Amino acid sequence: MRTSILLAVLLQVGVAQAAAPRLALLVAGQAPAPTPAAAADDEDEDEGPAKPPAPVDAPKPEPKTEGAVAPTAPSKPGEEQRLVSGAPLYNPNVAVHIVEQKQFSDSGKRELVLFPVALQVNGKFTQHFGTFGSFVWHLQENFGLQITGGYNWYNAESGFNQELVEKVRAEAQAATSLLWTWGVMGGVEVTPLYAKFALFEGTLATFSIVLNGGAGVGGTRHQLKPESQATDGSVSPATYGNTGARFMGSLGAGFRLQLGQRFAFRLELRDVVYTAKVDSVNGCNSMDLKAMDDKLRAGQPIESAVVGGGCDVSSFTGTDPDTGYRRSNDVPLALNLVRLPSSDVLNNVGLYIGASFLF
Repeated sequence: MRTSILLAVLLQVGVAQAAAPRLALLVAGQAPAPTPAAAADDEDEDEGPAKPPAPVDAPKPEPKTEGAVAPTAPSKPGEEQRLVSGAPLYNPNVAVHIVEQKQFSDSGKRELVLFPVALQVNGKFTQHFGTFGSFVWHLQENFGLQITGGYNWYNAESGFNQELVEKVRAEAQAATSLLWTWGVMGGVEVTPLYAKFALFEGTLATFSIVLNGGAGVGGTRHQLKPESQATDGSVSPATYGNTGARFMGSLGAGFRLQLGQRFAFRLELRDVVYTAKVDSVNGCNSMDLKAMDDKLRAGQPIESAVVGGGCDVSSFTGTDPDTGYRRSNDVPLALNLVRLPSSDVLNNVGLYIGASFLF
């Protein structure tokens, strides 16, 4: 009897210990894991096989771009990262370059330029001072059409050439000492680069480099008789002969300082190139001048000489009303000038200083 009671107590204790984990799972609100035998029984009871659990999507890795630099965190916690021209401001590995546009655009504008001072800077045998003007039509911001014209109100042989004549009885060749009187040239102007800077306070100036080139025509003349002084102290001025129009080309570079929207200052260096063959004076060639010289030596009026239609005989007749100089004395001087014609290519390098108005 005692043996049976003891077996019953042990059996109850074992059953209680086996049920304790299951009760703990139920208290925690979780379903107990089925045993292999129970899982097999469940499959038998279901109408079909058990469906596998739905897969859970794993987070996809972000694609990496070659050469990309990961943005760094802001210097202050909570500060958002700003972008400047598409680049992170707080990234030390990114250099941000900003080029601001000009405050006033030249595209479509016209520009009137006045050079009151245009002086030759490479004068060896000649010296020129003049006044020129230009009109520039800016088709684009850095490209425009240009036309330039002007007059050298002072054009004469240099003091060096005069000194050669007086001291050693020599002078430069006619082609080398040809003088430029007027010119008209058309071409283009480009502005390859510009910069801006503050002028005093509140004034923004635009500094540009301009390049120009063109071609045209110009007038020339040559000195026939140098200036001389008589024994009585009177001065006989120099005389000149017209040597005709020449083809001319021009290349230049300079600076343009624009203040505001309408006004600018210009400083340019231009090289005007022209041929300098001297084969006629006042339209008279060597044969015309020889015919007039023969008449002059024979004591006959030079108007009786037979000359070509282009020869201006009147430029060698009469006297100067101010000095009384007989113009026929220039006939043998002009003949010596064209008897052995010389030719050369001259470069008249001039400094042009002026201002312009844009509209």
